[in-house]
Amino acid sequence: MTKKLKSIELFAGAGGMALGFEEAGFEHIALNEFNPNACKTLRTNRPEWNVLEGDIAQVKWSKFAKEKVDIVCGGFPCQPFSHSGKRLGLEDTRGTLFFEFARCVKETMPKIAVGENVKGLLKHDNGRTLQTMVNTLTELGYNVRYKVLRAQYLEEKKKRERLIIIGIRKD
Repeated sequence: MTKKLKSIELFAGAGGMALGFEEAGFEHIALNEFNPNACKTLRTNRPEWNVLEGDIAQVKWSKFAKEKVDIVCGGFPCQPFSHSGKRLGLEDTRGTLFFEFARCVKETMPKIAVGENVKGLLKHDNGRTLQTMVNTLTELGYNVRYKVLRAQYLEEKKKRERLIIIGIRKD
């Protein structure tokens, strides 16, 4: 029997990313989502998942550190960086939720951290916003890379482009 890799999913929504990680062999030890309807969907579709409903700022991630988390992943809110939004970035409260993602990484120190967002984050504030995020993860002890992926090249019919940020713990 192979050991399942353990993950924490942030900004879980209705579980799209979580399903992908589950299919890849990950065991979710916790999923956090603010929206009650999305949490209801998660619990209905996967009653075995540990859904932590509510404000991410109130979750104490350090209690999961003893479980040796392999990956923390999440698509932190994209509205502040999207071309279709007001592009307020870190001046929008939702834009600062990346730092809650970083706090979870800091408290659990997973082997890998994966963030997902809109392509617009690349150029937001002339790239300074993304650089702040990269620097934050680097200071936590991660080698960080990012790339825009197009869903249409991954056997999807959509042309959706997403920025994927990956941090690999330096040890």
